[in-house]
Amino acid sequence: MISSATPIISLCTNCYGRFGAEVAIERLASAGLKWVELPLRTEGFITRAGDPPLLSTGATGAEIDHVRRLLERYGVQISSCNILSGNPRDPRVVEITRQKLELASQLGVRLCVGDGGKSDAPEDLAILHVHLRRIGDAAEKLGITYCCETHPGLCQHPAGMLETMQAVDHPHVRLNFDTANVLYHNRDLDLYAALQKVLPFVRSIHLKDTPGGYQEYAFPELGAGGAVDFARVREIAIVGGFAGPWCIEIQGTAGEPDPSLEELQRRVTASVQTLRNCGYFGE
Repeated sequence: MISSATPIISLCTNCYGRFGAEVAIERLASAGLKWVELPLRTEGFITRAGDPPLLSTGATGAEIDHVRRLLERYGVQISSCNILSGNPRDPRVVEITRQKLELASQLGVRLCVGDGGKSDAPEDLAILHVHLRRIGDAAEKLGITYCCETHPGLCQHPAGMLETMQAVDHPHVRLNFDTANVLYHNRDLDLYAALQKVLPFVRSIHLKDTPGGYQEYAFPELGAGGAVDFARVREIAIVGGFAGPWCIEIQGTAGEPDPSLEELQRRVTASVQTLRNCGYFGE
């Protein structure tokens, strides 16, 4: 029987859309979860959903303490921090990323999800690899692993993910594999073969559903998309030695009316049940 000791099932706070991370933390337990992937924003950045940031670069000690108290009050732990900041080819993004790693460290976090970046010329690619190593060095000093997200550029396609890991060659630079993004950003791709191919470098997995269309912005509750077999994803990952965390991400569908908080909570709860049915909770 396939098993996973002490599975960490987490939630990206963007599942709560415009209501933000604080509401996500408050509502997490009622959905049957106790882990969260907390975004650390670049000061002044406004998300697509327009949700208020809980912590940004330049956060004060009082703001950090507020987050600690909030987590303690609701019995929530941070599995990882999302520190997407832009293309690390830009030295300014490297510095912002370093600041976010420091902030994550103050919260006791050991895993961060960030940008792998993209390059348009061979000389840019070499610089980007150097910058990713610098991020890895900064992460290593803090006991953090930096996981490159499944986004356009170096870590869009599994072949690019492997090339990047081999070129950067840093033990604290790894991958975040997103089960929907890899289909959204690539045509005619086998999700399960892709996961098996890159799994030795995967340190975090975003569990996200999709109908599977290329650049089709539709990321519903888990089990409602149809293109992702979450039981199969779990089996492949665990057999390959993946130890978590797994992080639920629901981003909704382009053009839909803004969901109510009650509807967002329903989607989260339904997603948790889908994972229970697939054995993620070891039940």
